[in-house]
Amino acid sequence: MRQTSFFKAACVAAFWCCAVVQAGGTAVSPSEGSPEDVSIVSANEPVQDLGSSDVVSATGYLPAQDVSYTEINSSAWEGKSLTAADLLSTLPGVQAYKQGGLGSFQSVSIRGIAARNILICVDGVPLNDASGGAVNLASIDLNQMEKVEVYKGNVPAKFGVTGLGGAVNFVTKNAVKKGGRVLLAYGSHNTWEGAFQVSAPVTDSIMFASSFATRHSDNDYEYTNRNGTQYNKDDDHTATRQNAEYTDVSGNVQFRMLHGNGYFSTLSVTASRYDGGNPGKEEQQTVVADFVGESAFIRYDLESVGYFDNALFLYGGLSFRFDKNISSSYYPLDHLGYSINEYLEYGAAIYKVSPEVSAEWTLWERLKGFARVAAEWDRAEERGVSKDWALDRLNLMGSGDLYYQIFRYGGLGGEGSVLFLKDRLDGGNFVLPSGGRVLEDAEERDVTFSGRAYARFGNSEIPVTGEVSLGRFYQQPALMELYGTFPGAMSNPNLKREKATKFEASGLFKVPGKHTSLRAAYFESHVEDGICWLIVLEHLRAENVARSRVRGAEFELMSTPASFLDVVLRATFQKTEDRSKSSAYNGNVLPGEPARSYFAEATLHLPLHLDLMWASEWRSVIYSDRANRMNQPAVANHRAVLSYQPFEKTRFAFSVDNITDEKYRNFYTPFPMPGREYKFTIIQGF
Repeated sequence: MRQTSFFKAACVAAFWCCAVVQAGGTAVSPSEGSPEDVSIVSANEPVQDLGSSDVVSATGYLPAQDVSYTEINSSAWEGKSLTAADLLSTLPGVQAYKQGGLGSFQSVSIRGIAARNILICVDGVPLNDASGGAVNLASIDLNQMEKVEVYKGNVPAKFGVTGLGGAVNFVTKNAVKKGGRVLLAYGSHNTWEGAFQVSAPVTDSIMFASSFATRHSDNDYEYTNRNGTQYNKDDDHTATRQNAEYTDVSGNVQFRMLHGNGYFSTLSVTASRYDGGNPGKEEQQTVVADFVGESAFIRYDLESVGYFDNALFLYGGLSFRFDKNISSSYYPLDHLGYSINEYLEYGAAIYKVSPEVSAEWTLWERLKGFARVAAEWDRAEERGVSKDWALDRLNLMGSGDLYYQIFRYGGLGGEGSVLFLKDRLDGGNFVLPSGGRVLEDAEERDVTFSGRAYARFGNSEIPVTGEVSLGRFYQQPALMELYGTFPGAMSNPNLKREKATKFEASGLFKVPGKHTSLRAAYFESHVEDGICWLIVLEHLRAENVARSRVRGAEFELMSTPASFLDVVLRATFQKTEDRSKSSAYNGNVLPGEPARSYFAEATLHLPLHLDLMWASEWRSVIYSDRANRMNQPAVANHRAVLSYQPFEKTRFAFSVDNITDEKYRNFYTPFPMPGREYKFTIIQGF
């Protein structure tokens, strides 16, 4: 559910510590990592021989190979009590935001760019829709995922290039190799998880895979209720989180087929449902408020054989997505202070259709290119007590990437996109808890261009590689921001499109003969007319911040200094500035962004098939408002995991999160967070 009050959320932590990573670049057998390994299949392989094993670290972070791309394997999160937002925040330059326990709204920012500008995809299809707002990462069950791809410097051409803040692609379990696994977990607050995957050949040319996952938590943790008085401790008391239970269930079916002409096609169907209580703020807990979300996704992909001695490959795809989100409350019972006596049920249904074709080619072994043409139609319609309004957004886009290897150790490239957009609002009566209003008809058209140029240095033959890039990007306001069509959001039809100039210089050094790599990056973004959500009379309103600037550096060390130890160290330093003309804000720190954050993870490989992982995170003070008057203090979090793998495909894990029981609270973050939590996990492969 897209809860529009997410910018009041509490920031999840960050500090340095020790954890588990095999960062060398040497292959790891399934028995050394997860009970299952990762496999890929190329377009010209027979189905019965699908794929070959990737090189995977013991903790799931793949050895650094690219300065601008990070890939995370499933063993990085299984058994470790990590949500999707928690997992992403372990990377340098990524900050996570949560509103409570399992199922509460979660999002991330990347390099100072807000969550609403981060492209979130599942199997390459964007979850972001025309209604706007950040994607709720809590609705993504990592137990359904094979790996996560993170692009921090840019949105790659295969996703359309357009966008300011990078992209994250969650890849589901694929029908590429025979086998399966079962996962069961139980933890604090009656939290449990279950997942099942199986993949098997149907015929010599058809591979079938299916998965099922479910999660639940009562979320009845204790917290300190301050009764809305931050500085008066006399009225503080211990309270239990109420009306915060959460349950979700999801399933996936996939067929991968080899056709007689050598083409591959993949048909996948995914469905999910989640529901839970909407517990409200710290001192004003609700009684019956709840939310329900339903989603269905169908995608068909076709991959060609290689033409002209594998110099050209063609791809096509068609996807359909449906999402419905409903919130309901009986406000007199929930004590929110409104005079409405009726039971309110409000929300929206969203439809998305996306056809696309793309091509990848190589000429003279030096010139490589990729081109994509796609269309995207989004429609949002009223549900509940709102009546007769609908939003439509049509996108037509073309994107491409071209790279020329000038000499053995370097080359130049560029990528760009053009986007034609058409919006239409059919007005109607829109109902909020505090009253209703009439939406007027509106229509808008626009064309935007985005692109960047880059230079790459080095190759796999030498230990040092690097990249320098400069780009100009644009992003349109979302329909929710323009017209305020979701509960708690106020309309602002005068919003301008956002513009950003981004520079990045990054490098990767792999110590010869050692299982160690060091990655570093300097990034700088100049944003014009950036959109921020501001609190106005207990509601959110999107406004353009005239100018902002973000400058920073990231560092990542992945090493295996000894056969019994894997280590990852990550750090982010950044300076975010509000550069608007207003004297009240100019020079201030952008809301929600820390100046420093650290992450460390280490794993000890002990005798008797035992592994002990320790991880710590820390992040500095952040501000909740542009005036920098509402600060959230620095916060640390520590977790540990003890795992036991008695057999090649069997693993037991016991995790403790928030070991110091840090119950981080702030007057301006009214959504209490859980304290220390435990979880026991069993994973059995077959």
